[in-house]
Amino acid sequence: MNIGKRIRDLRQARNMTITDLAAAIGSDAGNISRLETGKQKSFTEASLAKIAQALAVPVYDLFAQAEPGFAVQKHSEADSAEMETEEGYRVDILDVSASAGEGYVNSSDIVETIHSIVYNSEHALALFGGRPESAIKVINVRGDSMSGTLEPGDLLFVDVTVRQLESDGIYVFGFDEKIHVKRLQLVPDRILVLSDNPKYREWVIDKSNESRFRIFGRVLISQSQEFRRHG
Repeated sequence: MNIGKRIRDLRQARNMTITDLAAAIGSDAGNISRLETGKQKSFTEASLAKIAQALAVPVYDLFAQAEPGFAVQKHSEADSAEMETEEGYRVDILDVSASAGEGYVNSSDIVETIHSIVYNSEHALALFGGRPESAIKVINVRGDSMSGTLEPGDLLFVDVTVRQLESDGIYVFGFDEKIHVKRLQLVPDRILVLSDNPKYREWVIDKSNESRFRIFGRVLISQSQEFRRHG
C-alpha cells in the first residue's frame, strides 16, 4: 500500500471528503486527488505534517501500511551497497567507539543492541526532514538520567553532521572516557549539561575542561512506542 492509499483510507474512515481534507490543510481538491491516486510522488515534511494533523494521526502513521515501513536488519558491510538499492534508506548504528578513537570509551549512556534499521525511502524523508542516510545514525539509550524524555531501551536517531553545539537540544557527546546523552544549553562562556531526570544534578563545560568534550551528533527523534521529536 502506498502513502496515497493510506491517506485515502484514513480520510474515508473519518467520513471526510477530498474537499474536506483539502480545506483543512489549505490546499485544493485536485492536489489531494493526485496524492491519493499516486500521481503526485513527492511530498514536503510540512505538507505531510498538515495532512497528519487534519487526519488526527502522527506523521509516521501515514506510512503505517506503506510497503515496507521499517525492518531491523543485521548484515555485513559487504551487503551495504546492495541494501541501499534494494531496501531503501538504511540507518546504521552510531559507532561512538570508532568516532572517538581507540581506547576512548570506558563507559557509556548508550548500548548497542541493533546493527541497522532499513526504512522505506518516503518514510525516511518524512521522519528525518530530507537528510541523507549518511547523516543519520541510530543508538539505544541506557540509564535513567534523561527519564521523562528518553527512557532506557529507546532508540535514538542522531544527526551526525552536527559536531558542535548549534542550539540548545539533546546531544550525544563524549567527556573524558564516557559517552553521554544529555540536554546541552548554551549560556555565556559555558555549556550547561542537563539531565531531564531531577535526581541528577547539572554540570558545566567551560574553558577549563572544553578540551575533554566532543560532540558526536544531535538527537533528532527517539522511538519507543511512538516517535518524539527533539529538534
